Amino acid sequence: MRAELTPRQSQCLLFDWDGTLVDSQQANYLAMAGALAAEGVELEQEWFDARTGLSSAEMIGVLAEERNLRLSRPLDRIVAHRDALFLKEAHMVRPHLEVLEVVNAMRDVVPMAVASGGSRRIIEATLRHQPFRYFFDALITRDDVKRGKPAPDIFLRAAEALGVAPSRCTVYEDSDEGITAARAAGMTVIDVRPFTRPPRP
Repeated sequence: MRAELTPRQSQCLLFDWDGTLVDSQQANYLAMAGALAAEGVELEQEWFDARTGLSSAEMIGVLAEERNLRLSRPLDRIVAHRDALFLKEAHMVRPHLEVLEVVNAMRDVVPMAVASGGSRRIIEATLRHQPFRYFFDALITRDDVKRGKPAPDIFLRAAEALGVAPSRCTVYEDSDEGITAARAAGMTVIDVRPFTRPPRP
């Protein structure tokens, strides 16, 4: 386990899902781009990559507001279309090996939870294909709280589920929204991006 990813004096570990535990970026982008293409909307990967901390519904809402779009389908139907496209490729999603090392090393040391802005159905479907599928004590998603990241609600709910004070939790994250949420929850946060994203040419 890399020294920079080693938790310090933590009583629980909270892991974001997309981009942190698993390398789902491309699968998520293709699913979102496909759902929006049905609306006649072109989604640039650079725009998508800059907003990975948002839920699908929040991301579509931001895009529609920025571009003044009039979508032909209700938001929930577009999200459902996106999810259906993603689920066809869920078995192809692989873990980030650097973060997997942390999970393997800490699995019997402190309680751990997945704390994600994604949907429970999507995460559970993808989790079934992962080598760490039985290692977590709780799964908290955007479905469990009123506010998604960058609000702290998801992380606070996860700490509550594990019975640990927020100040004693360490969060692993890969997005600006998630890091903001973890800090707002009063938690230590480790940014995994230097270890999970290849350097730009």
